[in-house]
Amino acid sequence: MRTLIGKPIALLAVPLAAGALVASGAPASAASSAAATSSTASAATTATSAPVRIQVSYPYGVRAGRVVSFKVRLINNLRTKTDEIFLAVKFPKNVTKTRIYVPHGSNYHEHCTRERTRALCVLPGLKKGNSYTFWAKAQVSGSARGKLYGYFGGAVVDTSTNTDPRELLSEFGDSIGWVKSKTSITR
Repeated sequence: MRTLIGKPIALLAVPLAAGALVASGAPASAASSAAATSSTASAATTATSAPVRIQVSYPYGVRAGRVVSFKVRLINNLRTKTDEIFLAVKFPKNVTKTRIYVPHGSNYHEHCTRERTRALCVLPGLKKGNSYTFWAKAQVSGSARGKLYGYFGGAVVDTSTNTDPRELLSEFGDSIGWVKSKTSITR
């Protein structure tokens, strides 16, 4: 079974020392019925129907020419283990390099691509109640001005972790619901 994650039914912005976005995604059939029944659903009520929830913490500002870090957390909301998880992080402009880093000593056996404006990963399934935490880092161009927009999304897929993430991105394409972050660039 292939189910989108990050398809925002509800978004919640939490003003802390850094910004945080939470998106709950549900299977396409559940998402359409949930949207039809309640247009004001909160993240807490939709999280129970979502197989995986994505949570992104990001800074409000970054200096041009520096590296900016986004803390990304994937949380299993099912009562069983999930299938493999495809995750995509992309920055449309103002970035010269994008990477995803897992914490030291972790046992994630991810398969990631690293490109100039995006990073794509296939992660093993999550056990009941567990989560993955990692960092998406982007090198901001020295000539960048304005805002840096980051997009985070993905899907739960029934595939091998050796699958090329670029194939999964082309398969899901426009159907991914992206969680969007906005960081101001200062000079």
